[in-house]
Amino acid sequence: MDDDDFLARIAWHYYIEGLTQKEIAQRFHLARVKVTRLLKTARERGLVEIRIVNVQTSHLLLEKSLRVTFGLSDAIVVALPGRSEDLRRALGEAAAIYLGRVLRPGMSVGLGMGRTLSEIPNYVKPQQDGVCCFVEMVGGIGRGLTFDSYKVSSLLADRIGGEVEHLYAPVIVETAAVHQALLGDPQIKAMLERAAACDLALVSVGTVDLDSFLFQADYTDRAGIETLQRSGAVGDVLGHFFNIDGRPVSSLVDERLIGLSLSELKHIPTTICVAGGSVKTPAILGALRGQYMNVLITDEETARALLDRAQADADH
Repeated sequence: MDDDDFLARIAWHYYIEGLTQKEIAQRFHLARVKVTRLLKTARERGLVEIRIVNVQTSHLLLEKSLRVTFGLSDAIVVALPGRSEDLRRALGEAAAIYLGRVLRPGMSVGLGMGRTLSEIPNYVKPQQDGVCCFVEMVGGIGRGLTFDSYKVSSLLADRIGGEVEHLYAPVIVETAAVHQALLGDPQIKAMLERAAACDLALVSVGTVDLDSFLFQADYTDRAGIETLQRSGAVGDVLGHFFNIDGRPVSSLVDERLIGLSLSELKHIPTTICVAGGSVKTPAILGALRGQYMNVLITDEETARALLDRAQADADH
């Protein structure tokens, strides 16, 4: 999403949706005077005539539908790349741009886990106005996967120009006794308290299949995944599973997971979910219904699938 896209997005909300400059400023975390300048620039560049040009307005309509249907504070829809393997990069870039617009000096940002989130550091730009603190919301994960959560958080902080606080514990420990012992450790307890108090959180959603982080990192076997599926689980956020209606589903790792709970995540003011791909539609839908996010960054195909599924369910 380049400068013209952003200018057209601002213009769309003002001229087409009829939002006030104050409302636009609140939605995009901008000063009101900045919105005035952006609208002026849009007119000077010829982006605003009788209609808005040089932007895929279908994406803006999808974004509005997502906001209205699922009660989101914001939604960003990106074009579907020509190659499926480029989707995570496209979503990561969109998330980096969005993050650059909402970050403010002194903010604390909670970080989840996932391959899509690992793309964000590749596209972020340094912040000029102050240091943010990035706080891990779950323990470290890296074995058997193509990303290392400690490396992702460090890269993000380094490239933006912020600080990072690592949660030095595995995401899943061997026994419930070890889990209780670690949660009683003052350092880990304090870290989780800081994570729960973040201003903003970045998460993704996982699927319940052999691509699940549980299976890929060898925390469970095929039988464990099948058990979750029979229980109605469709996805996970921060390692916690839920069904298509967003209700939590128990798993064998619940008593061994080091990280924030779903209820703690819901208390963070802004939670941005970065996820896409048709295979993730049930997982994203469940997360939306469970209100585990209030900002969604996804692709156009997944956006339409989510809206179609919501409409189909409403018709029955």
